[in-house]
Amino acid sequence: MNYDHDHHDVVPEDDVNSVIDPVHYHLKKEPFDYIHDNDMGFAEGNVIKYISRWRYKDGGLNDLYKAKQYIEMLIEKEEKQKGVKNGKSRS
Repeated sequence: MNYDHDHHDVVPEDDVNSVIDPVHYHLKKEPFDYIHDNDMGFAEGNVIKYISRWRYKDGGLNDLYKAKQYIEMLIEKEEKQKGVKNGKSRS
């Protein structure tokens, strides 16, 4: 058993292990390694992270929404840099 500092209770060992080493961290290739090996930025890395693990989490739909949010941010940034809106040139 371990002490839960937030709730001041004793936490069963199985619960601690599921928090420290959850199933969504056991992929064939860790998202961190893929992101690092491909020199991805913060937003791109978060897309990979959230897409890679959503199936393995309770509430995984939230990870899909997070990935979508980062994709939309990337699109907006790219549109501004390229001078386009919705894939069309503004000129």
